[in-house]
Amino acid sequence: MYLSLKLNKLFLIPIFAAALICCIFLFPKSTPVSMPSEPVRLAVIMYHGLIDDTSKQNKYFIDPKYFEQDLEYLTQNGYHTIFASDLINCFEKGIPLPENPVMLTFDDGYYNNYTFAYPLLKKYNCKAVISPIGISADEAEQDTRQNPAYSQCKWSQLREMQDSGLVEIQNHTYDLHHIGNGRSGAKNNFNENLDSYKTMLTADLEKFNTRMHEELGIYPDAVVFPFGSRSKDTLQIVKDMNFKAAFDCEEKLNSLSSKDDLFYLHRFLRPNDMSSKDFFDNIYKESGV
Repeated sequence: MYLSLKLNKLFLIPIFAAALICCIFLFPKSTPVSMPSEPVRLAVIMYHGLIDDTSKQNKYFIDPKYFEQDLEYLTQNGYHTIFASDLINCFEKGIPLPENPVMLTFDDGYYNNYTFAYPLLKKYNCKAVISPIGISADEAEQDTRQNPAYSQCKWSQLREMQDSGLVEIQNHTYDLHHIGNGRSGAKNNFNENLDSYKTMLTADLEKFNTRMHEELGIYPDAVVFPFGSRSKDTLQIVKDMNFKAAFDCEEKLNSLSSKDDLFYLHRFLRPNDMSSKDFFDNIYKESGV
């Protein structure tokens, strides 16, 4: 009997060993995400429209030559353009960013982003984030005579740019890009309780997400607040919706140390009367970098 028990024990040893090996391979120990060893210093540049007609240029519609000069300056001085998703992957998955990262963003999704900015991105092999207004992209489908001075991009044009690998599309709300009736952009109305505000904002952002997925095949992972407007409850709402980042319009250099910092991405508005060297020198000089 003793011999029998001993043999049974010997027989069980390889079974336990095999089970242990299976556990090691089937349920590997999770590898911790490698966070950046130092804060990520990131300048995010905000553009809107590019127009070559000087009579139509203003604070938000600038000469395409300045955008080209920016791309030339950045590429010649060792900067690398990144997407919002690159930044998110850095903090969520530990995927390192390139040296000297910079992010270029275009708000509103103007047709001139397609006619002027997109060819220059291809010329210099640079990335940009475009955040269209959802309802404007829908309405553009009926625009048979698109004009760079005022028209919006169609979803098909946004898809073409996205598919190039040089443009990323993010959520600029479906229909909150206006001021009136007590509301400014995505900010709450003065007489709106939290439940009503959450219902309104969630429905609008979800509608954009749905349309983008229907037209482009993916969901956005960042919100670009119209006019930079938001309320004290806004960020929690977008976090609950599983967004990973949010942009405002505060002109400051970003110093990013955690995932939570990605919900406070500040941006510098690109003026129409400054050289690229002066513009970028001012950004880094004023920030002490």
